[in-house]
Amino acid sequence: MKRLFLFSLLLFTSSSLFGQKKFYLEEIRKAAEQGWQDNSEIIARWKQTSKPSVLWGYDAPGHPIYLASALAFLYAETRQESYAERAAQLLAAYGDLREVLPPDYARTRAEYAEGVPSLSNFFYFPPYVRAYLQIRDSKAMDARTREKIEKELAHSVDFIFHFPEWGAHNRAMLRAEALYDASLALPNHANARRWKQMAETIAGDSIKHWEVEDTSLYSPIWLSALFSYAESARRPDVYASPHMRYYLEYFTRLIAPSGTIPDYGDAWWNSASGALRFVAIFENGAAWWKSPEMKWAAQSVLNTVKSGARTLGVADACSLADAYRWADESITPARPTGSSEEVLDEVLGKKIVFRNGWDESSTYLLLNYRDEGDGGWNDREYLRQTIPVEEEKMHHGHADENSVVLLMNKGSVLLHDAGYRSDLPSGKYGEYRQDYFHNRMVARKNKRDKNQSLLEFVRNSGAYRPVKTKKIDFLNLRNVDMSRTRVEDENLGYRWDRVITYLKNPGFFVVIDGIKALASDYFTFSNFWHAQKILSRGSDFFDVATDSLPGFKFSENQSLLIHFPENNAKNTGEEALNRHSQPEHAMFQTVSSQYKSGDTEFFVTLLVPHERSVGVESLIRQFRLVPTSATGRAVGLEISAGGLKSYLGVKLDLEMEVARENIRPRYPYELGKVRYGDFETDAHFFFATVDSANVHYSASNVMKVLYKDKILMQALSNTFGLQLDGQPDRVGSSKWRYWEDSVPLP
Repeated sequence: MKRLFLFSLLLFTSSSLFGQKKFYLEEIRKAAEQGWQDNSEIIARWKQTSKPSVLWGYDAPGHPIYLASALAFLYAETRQESYAERAAQLLAAYGDLREVLPPDYARTRAEYAEGVPSLSNFFYFPPYVRAYLQIRDSKAMDARTREKIEKELAHSVDFIFHFPEWGAHNRAMLRAEALYDASLALPNHANARRWKQMAETIAGDSIKHWEVEDTSLYSPIWLSALFSYAESARRPDVYASPHMRYYLEYFTRLIAPSGTIPDYGDAWWNSASGALRFVAIFENGAAWWKSPEMKWAAQSVLNTVKSGARTLGVADACSLADAYRWADESITPARPTGSSEEVLDEVLGKKIVFRNGWDESSTYLLLNYRDEGDGGWNDREYLRQTIPVEEEKMHHGHADENSVVLLMNKGSVLLHDAGYRSDLPSGKYGEYRQDYFHNRMVARKNKRDKNQSLLEFVRNSGAYRPVKTKKIDFLNLRNVDMSRTRVEDENLGYRWDRVITYLKNPGFFVVIDGIKALASDYFTFSNFWHAQKILSRGSDFFDVATDSLPGFKFSENQSLLIHFPENNAKNTGEEALNRHSQPEHAMFQTVSSQYKSGDTEFFVTLLVPHERSVGVESLIRQFRLVPTSATGRAVGLEISAGGLKSYLGVKLDLEMEVARENIRPRYPYELGKVRYGDFETDAHFFFATVDSANVHYSASNVMKVLYKDKILMQALSNTFGLQLDGQPDRVGSSKWRYWEDSVPLP
C-alpha cells in the first residue's frame, strides 16, 4: 500500500479547521488553559502527599508533562509563543520536583545508582519528549532551558535500560516510542545510537505481530504507541501489515450500544483514558483505509465521553492531539451494519457478539472465550518469569473464558464485567480477575460442605489456571443465532461447552452449559451470574438490575430475568461480593457429585430482558424443559410465545454419535438420534417453530429431522470407498452443515 505518511513528529502542517478537527483543537485549548490554572495547586498538593510508587519508586505527577505536551501541540498548530514559553517552563522545572525526596533516597533502589531520574514512569516519557520536539526551535528555548531539559531527558532515557521491558504489549511499546523519540530529540548525544537500537529492538516484537494482551484498556495504549512510533521511525509498513487492519476492524465490530468497547480483561467501564485513545486510533484507521465505519467508531466513542459529566483534562488532550493530527475529514462516517457475528476470528480474537442492530436501544451480548493462546509464547513467558502476574491470563487478561462480558437491551446494562483490580498486584482472592467474578461456569475438585458458602469454597489465592478454548460452531439462522464454544481444563479434568442461543424475536437468550468429566473424581460445578441489585427472587429465578457503576448511571427501564428451569439435584442461591468497586450479588446454581470419566453434567439458564413493570411469573411460564431420549446428553426446551410453540434441542455429548468401529462415515443415525418430544434428529443444534400449518426448522450438523415420525429432511446415501479396515465400500450418509426449511404439517 502506497501512501504519503500522515505525520512527522518534526513537522506539523496546518490543517483546515472544520468539523471534528475543530472540536479536537478547541477541547485541547480548553484543557490546556484549565490545566495551566490548576497546575500550581496540583503540584502543591502532590508535594504534601507524595510517596514512592510500588511500581516505579519516585513518582512525579503526570499533570505537568501532559500539560506541557498539550501546550507544545498548540504552539505547533498556532505558532503562539506563549504556548511554547509555558511548555518550556514546565519541562525545565519537572526535574526540580525531586526536591521532595530525602537526601539518601537514591540508595533505596538499585536502578538509582546514577541518581533518581525525573521521569521514572514510562507513561509520561513519550509526551515529555514529544513536547520538547515541538518547541525546541521556538524562541522560548534559551540556552539554559535547553540544557536543563536535555540533561533530564538524557538521564531519564538512560534509566529505561535498567528495565527495557519487551514483548508485544503496551508497556514495551511505550518504552520503544520514548527511546526512539529521544534519539530524534538529541541526535548528537553519545547514547543516541544506543537509544535508537533499543527502541528498534523492543518495537520489533509489536511490528507486524499480534498483541499478547486481552484487555480493552491497554490495547489502545499499545496501538497508539505503535502508531506514534511508526511515524517517528518512518515505518509505513506497519500499516501495510494485515495485523493492523485486523485490529481496527476488530475493535469497530466490538462497539456496544453504549457507544464504547466493552471493558473485558483489565479494564473499567468506559475508562476515559482508554476511550480517547480509541478515538485516536479509529481516526488513524479511518484515514489510512478510507473507512467510513472506523470514522463512525471514532465519533461514537467520542460522543460517549462528551456526554459524560467529567471535564476533559490535559491527559485527554494528548489523546485528542493524536486524533487531530490523524483525522481525515474527507471521510463521511457510516454506521456499521449487520447482526450477530464472530469478532473477528476463532484463533486470536475469540469473541462473539450477538446483536440486533447498532443503535443505543439495540440488544447486545458479548461472549469472550479467549484463552492465552499459542502465539507470543516468548513474550508471555518472559513476563510470567519477570513480574508478579500470577492472577493474569498473559497479559492483562482475566479468567473469563466463556464468560458473558456484557448484556445490554434498550439502553439498560443487564450484565457487565468484573472490573480491573482492587489492589496491587491484584485484590483479595484475585479481585477482580478470577473466574468466580465473571458470568461463567466455575469448576473445583471435591465437595462443598452443606454449611459452607459457595464463594468460600471456590475462592483461592486468585492465581490464573491456564485452559484451552475453541469455537465449535457459530451460525446466523432464520429465527435464532447460535454459538458453541469450548473450554478444556486438562489439569482439573473436565470439558465445558457453552451453547448460547439468541431468539431474535422476542429477544432473549438461552444459555446451555454442557460439561464432560475427563477424569473420575469428585467435582463441584457452579454457574455464576452477577448484578448490582436483586429486584425479586424465587426458588429457580432472580430478577436483577444494574443501575450504576462508579461514576456512571444507566437506564432503569429494563431488568433481567435469570431463570434456571432445570433444578434436579442442584442448589440455587446468591451471595454478596465486591465487584467493579461496588457491592454486588453473585447468583448461582451449583452441584457437587462424584463423576466417572465420560459422565456429563449440564446447566440451563434463561436470560430474559424485560420492562420492569412486567411480572416475571408470566415470563417463566413460557418455558418448559422437554424430556429427551438421551438424558444428561441432550437438552430440550419448549418455548410458548405469541400463540406459537418453539422447540430448542442441543446435543451436549457430540461423541455419542461416533461409532466404535473405525469406519467411514463414522456417525450412523441410529447412534446419534435424540428424541425431543415430537421431534427426532441427530442434529448437534436444532430449533423449530410449529404454527397452524407448518413446521419451520433449522438444524446443524444433521442427517435427518423428523416431526411426529414424518421426515422433514434426510441426507442422501453415498458410496464411501477406501475403508480403513480394508473392507469393501460402504453405503452411508454424510452430515449436512446446516439446513432450514418450512414443511406443511401432516
